[in-house]
This record gives sequence, structure tokens and C-alpha cells, in this order.
Amino acid sequence: MIKYKWCVCDMDGTLLNSDNVISKDNEVALKKLQKMGVEVIIASGRLDLMVKTYIKQLNLKGPVISCNGGLVRNIETGEVLYSKVMDKIAVKEVTTYCNNSEIEFIIYTADLVYSTKNNRVGKRYADRNKILLQDEQIPIKYIDDKVMANINDIDAFKVLLVCEKHEDIILLQKHFSKYDNLTVVSSATGLLDIMASDISKGKALEILSKKSNVSLDEIMVFGDNYNDIEMFKCAGMPIAMENAVEDVKLAAKYITKSNNESGIAYAINNYILKE
Repeated sequence: MIKYKWCVCDMDGTLLNSDNVISKDNEVALKKLQKMGVEVIIASGRLDLMVKTYIKQLNLKGPVISCNGGLVRNIETGEVLYSKVMDKIAVKEVTTYCNNSEIEFIIYTADLVYSTKNNRVGKRYADRNKILLQDEQIPIKYIDDKVMANINDIDAFKVLLVCEKHEDIILLQKHFSKYDNLTVVSSATGLLDIMASDISKGKALEILSKKSNVSLDEIMVFGDNYNDIEMFKCAGMPIAMENAVEDVKLAAKYITKSNNESGIAYAINNYILKE
């Protein structure tokens, strides 16, 4: 009898390989857990509306932790289980700074993604929309002068800064970390996530576990980057990908194979099911 009730998976660099695909091995292993009564939950820096394809592939029915914990929403009913939007003045200051400094960015809201036209992440989402079914497409609106003029009308869960050089991200992280009302964390090379204060995947997982009466000791988590560390600190079984940053590996109980080697499946079959 397996002792875990939840299997929580980060997306990029963890559940998804470098082609943004859930491998067959990962799919089979996660569905095996589901048959054993384990609920699979996605915990992503992305908005939940951006992972509909993967939700459908894994036949998920419950909550999704998105925007690094800024929004927790039931994917079947649409019920918001937890949310915390950014301070509107802070959103304006961050986006104005980026605009003036020619830094590309994306704003995540409950039902829409605002993106500058030239950034690589926004372009990837737009290109992906071309091959997705209509109900799986990412709702994107491009940022122009009108959007900037009405920025105070936007309820943002996250602002994602996109830079070509990670050195620029490090400088931006230092700059915005001075704000008491913001949480600032790098989620991948060249990306900086900015959310409301006291937001993390770990905090969201704690809130969700209390609501659902699931002990944190009964939760396994998979991740690879800095925005996964708080989740690793609170879960009973934190497992890092081989491609994870060193700080994530240090917080893990196991280190599995990389995201390009179906590391989640390897860990499930070789660590979890053999406990």
C-alpha cells in the first residue's frame, strides 16, 4: 500500500522534456499512481489555462497550483481555492520600469495573459496556439500603450521578466527584491518571476493540504528550479531532477534522472513503489 496521497509535479524542466512534451514513460507512471489512489497535481509558474493540454493528457480533475502559488484553482469546476493578486501600484512600477528599460515581460491574470510582442516566451505561446485545439489555446493579448495606460485595471498574479542574458536577471532580482510587497524568484535561465508578497508553491501546498486534510508527509513533489525550493521544504518526499539547480538538489531526499530521461517515471518506479 503506497503511503503518499499526492504527487505534485512542476512542469518546465521536470514533467516536460525539452520539447515541452510529457513522455510516454512519465504518463504511464503517473497514471499508475492514479490507479493506486494517488492524486496527481501540477504546480507551475505558468497560469493553469496554459497547461490544459497536459491536464487532459493526464486526465486530471482536481486543483492546479499556478503562478508559483499565486492562484490555486480547481480545473474541473473553476472554483478558486486560493488566490493573491499583486499590489496594483507594484504592478505599475514593475511594468513601467521594464517598459523604460526595454525589458520584455508577460503579465498573468485569472483569464488572460498579456505579453510584449517580441519576447521569446510569448512567441512560443503564440506559436503553440497554432497547433492546439481552440479550447486548449492560451488566451493572449499583446501589451500596447492602451494596456499600459490602463495597467491599474489589471489584477495580476505574476509578472514574468524575460531576458536573453541571465546576468540581467540577477541584477533585476536584486533590484525588485528591495520591494517588501513582492516575492521575486528565478524560475529558469533568463526568467524572473515577480508575485505578491509571501507567495510560493510551498505556501500554496500548505494551504491546499490543510483544506484537503492531507498531511504534508503524505505528499511527494518533483522539481528542478528555485521556485520549487519552498515546496521541497514542506513536502514529505521531495525529489529533484538530475538537471535541477544545486539548491534544489540539496533540499531533495532523492535525485532522479533528468527531465529528458523521464526522471519522474524513474523515481516512481525505483524509489516510491519500492519503499
